[in-house]
Amino acid sequence: DWEEHLAVKHFSVEGSLEFRSIVFVPKRAPFDMFESKKKRNNIKLYVRRVFIMDNCEELIPEWLNFVKGIVDSEDLPLNISRETLQQNKILKVIQKNLVKKCLELFSEIADNEEDYKKFYEAFSKN
Repeated sequence: DWEEHLAVKHFSVEGSLEFRSIVFVPKRAPFDMFESKKKRNNIKLYVRRVFIMDNCEELIPEWLNFVKGIVDSEDLPLNISRETLQQNKILKVIQKNLVKKCLELFSEIADNEEDYKKFYEAFSKN
C-alpha cells in the first residue's frame, strides 16, 4: 500500500508467552477484499527477528483479512514447519491477542469521528 495508514497499533505481550507485533489498518480497502480464493499474506511471522512465513492463515481470522502487520515471537522454534504451526497452541494464543488488539484499534478509530467516517466508507461495502 502506497498511502499513509489509517491507524496503527504497536504492542508487546509478555507472560506465559512473549511476542511483539505491529498491526495497521490501511486507508482504503483492497479491491479484492471479498475474493475467497485470494492468497492472504497480510500478517508476516518472524521468530527472533528471522522471517518464517509470509502467509500464516492461523494468525488472524478471515474476517480481519484487511489488517496488515508483523508478529515477532520469542517462543516458537526457528525450524518450525507448516504442519507443526497448524497444531501449535502458541499460535492460538497469538491469534487471540491479535484479534483483541485489532478490536482495540477499531475502538480507537471510532473515537475519532473523522477517521471513523473514512474507515466506514472504505470497509462497509457488502
